[in-house]
Amino acid sequence: MYDMVGHERKAKTMVSVLEDYMQEPLNGLRLLNVGSSAGIIDNYLADYFKLVVSIDIDKLAIRHAEKNFKKGNLEFQLGDAVNLQFEDNSFDVVICSQVYEHVPSPEKMMEEIFRVLVPGGICYFSASNRFMWNEPHYNLPLLSVIPRPLAHLYIRLTKKANYYHELHYTYWGLKKTSQII
Repeated sequence: MYDMVGHERKAKTMVSVLEDYMQEPLNGLRLLNVGSSAGIIDNYLADYFKLVVSIDIDKLAIRHAEKNFKKGNLEFQLGDAVNLQFEDNSFDVVICSQVYEHVPSPEKMMEEIFRVLVPGGICYFSASNRFMWNEPHYNLPLLSVIPRPLAHLYIRLTKKANYYHELHYTYWGLKKTSQII
């Protein structure tokens, strides 16, 4: 969450991909980062975009971001990815990176993202899928592939948590979710 080098590397990749795709300067665009965490990526993105609004449901992460990153075009807000408090067509770009597995309804989150995007806007979406050897949140092999009841037991036995909350979709499940919108 506070890995400056890793998060700045991700932000550089985002800027590079968006510059290549958009084929226009980013400095006139408004960006929303859904599930922004501690603000490291947003701080970097603010150097490239007209406005960066960053939301997360984690109060401590938002406080950390507000305390450590201050720029005139950078805003941090407490917010829920499945109930975005913005007008329709508010943003040119929405970042949604490694968030869907943490929300109760990824489909509702995607509907909200597309609602706040301007026509022709872009969602930069990055995600893990269920078929990964090592589950990144708990560093446990095969956690995301085994049946949920076993995953809950596995995570308790390893003393990593009491319950496995994250729900990773398969590649095909992610594709189906994006086609619903």
